[in-house]
Amino acid sequence: MADHILRAIAADRGIRMVAVETTVSTRYACRRHGLSYLTTTLLGRAMAGGLLLASSMKTAQGRVTLRVQCGGPLRGLTVDAGRDGAVRGYVAVPGLELDLAPEGQFDLARAVGSGHLQITRDEGHGNPLQSTVELVSGAIGDDLAAYLFHSEQTPSAVFVGEHITSKGIRCCGGVLVQVLPKAANEPALVDLLQRECSAVENFSQQLAAHQGNMAALLQSLFNNLNPQPLAAPQPVRFHCRCTTSRCLAALELLGIHQLEEMIDEDGGAEMNCHFCGEVYRFSAADLQGVIHGLVANGVKPG
Repeated sequence: MADHILRAIAADRGIRMVAVETTVSTRYACRRHGLSYLTTTLLGRAMAGGLLLASSMKTAQGRVTLRVQCGGPLRGLTVDAGRDGAVRGYVAVPGLELDLAPEGQFDLARAVGSGHLQITRDEGHGNPLQSTVELVSGAIGDDLAAYLFHSEQTPSAVFVGEHITSKGIRCCGGVLVQVLPKAANEPALVDLLQRECSAVENFSQQLAAHQGNMAALLQSLFNNLNPQPLAAPQPVRFHCRCTTSRCLAALELLGIHQLEEMIDEDGGAEMNCHFCGEVYRFSAADLQGVIHGLVANGVKPG
């Protein structure tokens, strides 16, 4: 089944739940960026987390940018996720691979090290809202939960995980569970959420067992809370917004003088999209066309 996101309500409409599968999107990102097993895991979790946060945006144009800035060998990662289910992302060192941790798992803490998680929410109008918190573990889920608690004062739990073999990523996704604002001051409900989330074990295994059916995953994890889907699952896909026209618009910002230097020295220009790895090449004639457009709009050299 294709990637999808499912929104649900639980505990007599006091708790909000969101479950997302990003298996296909993570595989695509792995191919586009040449990711290692380790960086596939981290980017897959981050894309799932970005989509979970974006699910609460108020407008269809709403987007969340998730950025990990860290001192570990990963050096950082960035994810852009939309309320529309589109997601894209990249890591600074795509080929990074480390020895496994003593328990046989990927050493995510060592890969990330200390640093910060920066979240930017953009509804598509007005000024974007940005918050930064210190990383808790580098495993993404705990870091997102810390962000929601410290920046939004919302009791929340975030689970992200994957099943990966020598053949690649077999499944990837995540779940967000949080008390709704109207019930945030109800201690009994907050305690109930904490108890139920503390009882969740082996999330990645349960994700794999219910791959393709996020409603069944929520039911399995939180049967006592009686989760009820709010609507049909929404499709999720890896989608980059880069285009030739956007690249040409970026070239215009360089100005006539720098464009002429590029023509003289390089005979053209090449632009790479960090998010999807697409390469855009422009000939000297293309750049000359950009210059003609600038001149026609009254821009002068220098």
